[in-house]
Amino acid sequence: MLLPLFAALVAASTALLIFAGGLVTSTGSGLSVPDWPNTYGWFMWAFPMSKMVGGIFYEHTHRLIASTVGFLIVVLAIWLGRAEPRRWVRRLGYLALGAVIAQGILGGITVLWYLPDAISIAHASLAQILFCLTVTIATRCSVRSFRPTSRSASTSPPVDLLGSWELAVGSWR
Repeated sequence: MLLPLFAALVAASTALLIFAGGLVTSTGSGLSVPDWPNTYGWFMWAFPMSKMVGGIFYEHTHRLIASTVGFLIVVLAIWLGRAEPRRWVRRLGYLALGAVIAQGILGGITVLWYLPDAISIAHASLAQILFCLTVTIATRCSVRSFRPTSRSASTSPPVDLLGSWELAVGSWR
């Protein structure tokens, strides 16, 4: 029962990360921290709060949230690999792990190469794909926990979507 809650936390954290990235872009803070993976030579997590002013606040906060989300996705992928019986959901977890690693690399390249448009666009686009992956994982983990357990409850006839669609379209002709 904890896996669906954790997956939902990861999805919500990913949404927060995208919001923080949007703040970096909209405030023009993209190069406020000119080095990567450090922050003005400091280890990222040791950077003093007193120096987080102006654009540095937005950029550094985005990096801290991104590191946290990356760690959460590593945990989620491992957890799915050990506890999720459906192979396709486990693969979504591994795909999310690969996407978050690519996100970190694209973010670093964006800083080191001074915001090239193609890399920045790829970074923003992959962020949305990663969010969709985490939401899909969270909803699929949630659906699994509410699956009917009795055989009689699952023997209802399948819904014929194509036949229903043809019926609906046919009534418009």
